[in-house]
Amino acid sequence: MKKLYIGCVLVALLTGCNTTNQQNGTLIGAGAGGLLGSQVGSGTGRIIATGVGVLLGGMAGSSVGKNMDQPKTTTIIYQNGNAPGPCNNIANSGVRSSCERGLSDRRAQEQRAAENRAYQCSRYGRC
Repeated sequence: MKKLYIGCVLVALLTGCNTTNQQNGTLIGAGAGGLLGSQVGSGTGRIIATGVGVLLGGMAGSSVGKNMDQPKTTTIIYQNGNAPGPCNNIANSGVRSSCERGLSDRRAQEQRAAENRAYQCSRYGRC
């Protein structure tokens, strides 16, 4: 029982040093696999079972951690390659281009106004 407690404490302390879920998963999985493996067999068979448990638990924990480290992604597919917007329903390409240019100018003007408000807020406290 004392070995089990020491092993759990060591695994808990070592996982605090790592930064990725894959590394944490490897350590936790190896620790858990070693503990489970040590419960099987006796003598030399117990040592082999512990080693196999450490290896399999480490691989499983690493795989789970690697999956957790991957960023969440979302794929958006637009019909006909066009993003949704107010100018998409315009068939004439020249008019549509003017519409998009006007939207771009309006967004740039809104961005400048937002930056000005943020400056006024931080510089003069006028929020």
